[in-house]
Amino acid sequence: MGSGSALAPAAGGPASLAARLAGRARRLTAGWNIETRMGVVIVGVLILISLLAPLISPARPDTISILDALKGPSLAHPFGTDYVGRDVLSRTLYGARIDLLVVFTVTYIGLIVGGLAGMLAGYFGGWVDSLVGRAADSAIAFPFIILVLVVITITGSGLRGIGIGIILVGWALYARLARSEMLSLREEQFMIATRSLGYSHWRSIFRHALPNVIRSSLIYSTVDILVNLLVIAAMSYLGFGAQEPSPDLGGLIASGQPYLLNAWWITTLPGIFVVLFGFGISLIGDGLSHGDVSVGIR
Repeated sequence: MGSGSALAPAAGGPASLAARLAGRARRLTAGWNIETRMGVVIVGVLILISLLAPLISPARPDTISILDALKGPSLAHPFGTDYVGRDVLSRTLYGARIDLLVVFTVTYIGLIVGGLAGMLAGYFGGWVDSLVGRAADSAIAFPFIILVLVVITITGSGLRGIGIGIILVGWALYARLARSEMLSLREEQFMIATRSLGYSHWRSIFRHALPNVIRSSLIYSTVDILVNLLVIAAMSYLGFGAQEPSPDLGGLIASGQPYLLNAWWITTLPGIFVVLFGFGISLIGDGLSHGDVSVGIR
């Protein structure tokens, strides 16, 4: 008869994985101050309701009902309807799904590309540093709005062109930040020890330098997310974002402007969503910058 140990869960099984993830989550949140926790709750709730838009929206965002046009908040339409009778709450939630997906994607693509380029430039120096530095300077020197408009001219109106334009500039800021961190970090004793022990450059960079370099970039990304959301909303407000009938926050705010005096709800709800998201992101960034927070990367 086999021993009882045969009934124990395998070391690499689901229970072990869940325990490791739970432990890492506890370490990640252990240093969070009250500002960070409040910000995470606010942003988390907004992201959650956006993801659940198909389940909680009162109607489809593109359903037109002329007879219900410009009706105020009611049980059927908790946040009223727009000028063609579409439900404002539904369009806000669906528009937020699109905008938040784009804003997080472009922000963290820029962080990954720029952070990697900056770390390589700071670690190796020489021609690598010069190449990354000139490319970053060129990206930052080019007028941002003009660059976005040029990309939109090539790709056509829509969030794709705005996102590409943001990435073409945004990576450079992360590259500069990561480079400055790496320049000071590579002279630290533990980094000198990795070279003395014969570790490969890639192990030194990604195993030992990355956890220390990434914190400042993650903190800056909280500001960048907010700026990028405002840029996307502003460009959509001007008519360069998602085109009708697809909803997005900037377009919703713009569409309600002519009716602001007698149908204030069309503009107000999308505006409140942007303000709350910005407030939550600001709390997270402020908490991370002032608190003793570990990013949890090992």
